[in-house]
Amino acid sequence: MSSYGQSVNLKQYRRLGGKWQFVPVVKEKGKPNPKLVLIDGEPVSSKGGTFYLEYRENGKRIQRPCGNTPREALDAWYLQCGIRTGEIEPEGEPAPASKGLTIAQAIERYLVDIRATKGERTFKEYRRQLEWFQTRTTKQYISELDRSDAMMIFAKGREERVNGSPLNQKTINKRVIIMLNAMRSQGAVIEMKRGDWPKTIEKKVEIYQPEELNRFFSACDSEERLLFQIFLGTGFREREVATLSWSDIHWKEGKIGVSAKREMGFTPKSYEERKVPVPMALIAALRERKRHSSSLLVFPTSPHHTRPDFGKGDNPDGHFLELCKEIAFRAGLNCSHCKGEYTIYVLNKGIRSKAKRAYQCDSSPRCGNWYLHKFRHTFATNMLQSVDIRSLQVMLGHKNIATTEKYLKSLRLDQLRDKIEASPLATYLA
Repeated sequence: MSSYGQSVNLKQYRRLGGKWQFVPVVKEKGKPNPKLVLIDGEPVSSKGGTFYLEYRENGKRIQRPCGNTPREALDAWYLQCGIRTGEIEPEGEPAPASKGLTIAQAIERYLVDIRATKGERTFKEYRRQLEWFQTRTTKQYISELDRSDAMMIFAKGREERVNGSPLNQKTINKRVIIMLNAMRSQGAVIEMKRGDWPKTIEKKVEIYQPEELNRFFSACDSEERLLFQIFLGTGFREREVATLSWSDIHWKEGKIGVSAKREMGFTPKSYEERKVPVPMALIAALRERKRHSSSLLVFPTSPHHTRPDFGKGDNPDGHFLELCKEIAFRAGLNCSHCKGEYTIYVLNKGIRSKAKRAYQCDSSPRCGNWYLHKFRHTFATNMLQSVDIRSLQVMLGHKNIATTEKYLKSLRLDQLRDKIEASPLATYLA
């Protein structure tokens, strides 16, 4: 076994230190033991990754995937060794078998893993991006993929336009990362070169200014005001507010929490449940609202306004963004420069179809300067003047503190004036 086994190598492709790379499989008495791989000279468990056979055929180096489990890898090694000694006849035409998984199969497998481990929105976004890649690649098997496929995504991303504007480079880079993670997890070997990744401009965090907030809240009715006070006072994401239930309000502590709602298909991002302290005035306003509420949710959908049997309400509301833009338009806060197209559904002779409509935000509630996540940015930037960065990380539910640190760049220097004047250094500068 050892004489011909030496000419068939078994290794594993896996993620190490944030990079995908090959590592050797441990050998025992001339045979590979795919339960273990060598990392920095030490044997460790091979769990996670794809095994590859490596050998030479007619002077050409062959490298092909052979499974994700130690059993599959060892069986493939024995089979290839037997074929090379002539003890085993190769079955059928070898070329198609050596190509392994198709890209469609790889995407399907990867999305099963994503659905099992990520939220529904993440799953849908990954599926959308991978379908985009699948419709544009000319290749069929993951074994055919290489660096050129990632470069193709970069190039086509720069050509793409949304409402006449080019895609943000971060969006394009994210699309490449999703493709690489998906294909590599299924055994594709795609090596990127230094300098391949286009640099991105670190966009300044946008926040609402006090004068904008005053005008916005002045244009709200009482229910709208409380809704957006929750966005502003907690820094919650859209789905966190939409699924907010009365059990998340901790009346005595003066805190509002984020918790999983399995029945609504909601899991907190990064699986972090948390409580955020808020002013007691906001707790009092919520207490008053609860007196008139019969729903489990704080902000449920309302029954259909003309067909009560059609929409009974009492579900998480998915129209907060439209309401935000409507209030901004009502308050005269639109920038008057946004323009583009939006999609509507029309019924023509009983057939439902899509149609495009042009808009300009000087006459339509569609201003790009008004969006829900900007309330979260405003909350975080203002809270940094009162709490330390670690506390803010917990309040925002960030897994990585580097994500929180971006708000340090957004502090308004004029808001720090009192602290600058009160600094011990100021006495030396008088």
